[in-house]
Amino acid sequence: MTKEQIYREQMQALGIYDPIFEPEIATLARLERELTRAQKAWSATAVPKGAAPSFTDPHYAVIQKLRAEILQHREALGFTPKSLRKIAGSAGPESPEQKDLITSKLDAIAAKVAGYSDEELETVLPEDPYAELMEELNVRPPEDLL
Repeated sequence: MTKEQIYREQMQALGIYDPIFEPEIATLARLERELTRAQKAWSATAVPKGAAPSFTDPHYAVIQKLRAEILQHREALGFTPKSLRKIAGSAGPESPEQKDLITSKLDAIAAKVAGYSDEELETVLPEDPYAELMEELNVRPPEDLL
């Protein structure tokens, strides 16, 4: 099975595959093959044989560049958690359990502050309860609110 087929199947399993990704998949697979060749060439420069190759070798600079490019292409295809959320369009919570958790947290904050004056609230609440809640739930607000 080729890298392209593996990536295609992974994207289909994640529910984000679209034929428009084919050129990106091909590019990622090509870059990974180039990285493997560069790593082999770098390893072959080790003197004496079997020792660790030098990080000052020009091959290593190529390896670093390829790794950065591969990461960019992986992000474009949704192979990182952040990019998967972006591609899948899940800027907020999706599961009912997570929505219920957010609702219960917000209700708890509202109950905590009910009946307090503005001056008293400063001592009861954290500086930004919304930000604290979002951080705790690992949810990022929509871009237009930032």
